Amino acid sequence: MGSTAHASTGSDETASDWSVAIGPSVYVTPKYPGARTSFVFPWVDQEIEYKHRFFSKGTDFLGAYLANDDTWQVGGNFQLDPTWRHASDDARLAGLGNVNATVRAKAFAQYTVSFLTLSTDAEQDILGNRQGLIVNGDAYVSAPVGRWLFSLGAGLSWVNGQYMRTFFGVDEVQSARSGLPVFATGAGVRDRHLNAIVTCKLDDHWTANGSVTIARLHGHAADSPITQRRQQTTAMASVTYRFR
Repeated sequence: MGSTAHASTGSDETASDWSVAIGPSVYVTPKYPGARTSFVFPWVDQEIEYKHRFFSKGTDFLGAYLANDDTWQVGGNFQLDPTWRHASDDARLAGLGNVNATVRAKAFAQYTVSFLTLSTDAEQDILGNRQGLIVNGDAYVSAPVGRWLFSLGAGLSWVNGQYMRTFFGVDEVQSARSGLPVFATGAGVRDRHLNAIVTCKLDDHWTANGSVTIARLHGHAADSPITQRRQQTTAMASVTYRFR
């Protein structure tokens, strides 16, 4: 009996090391930064943690926390960034060259007190796809209502010169090929945005999630001759199953 009890306790401890939720998701996002059209792509929405230290969540993968509690989340991870722009996306893009999707190295910090959360992160392209550095800052409030959790927030995104030149700049060669005017850009605020997130716990295993981000391009990003629409909307919906 003693041996059996000991084995059972060890099994429970091992099981508690893992937190796993996974399910299908779908994203709707601008075809490229500044586009007037959107595209839809399926994805896997996963939320996996091991010993509250290592994680994989959505497009954030191979991550680790330096701190992870009810107040602070600080750490780093790799992130798949599906943003791209190809000449075939729009006739106006002919002559500008293609920009491929990339992987970013990301550092983040999040502070929560009561219903308020402040967060910031920095995301650097590490594949050399000319997508540069993005720095985000956000603040949002959350309110649980029964099985529901609602969050509303606002923030801004700053990008470095390489990112801005890649997606919003037009040099002399590109101008000659595309017919667009030369447009010089530099580092600065790319957008200001509003976020809405809703989560519903359907039962002990299933959870439905949804989010919408409405961004307004700013500065060089808004004024670029490449930009066709200053308002950029991104949405996500998913259903996940949590293993217990």
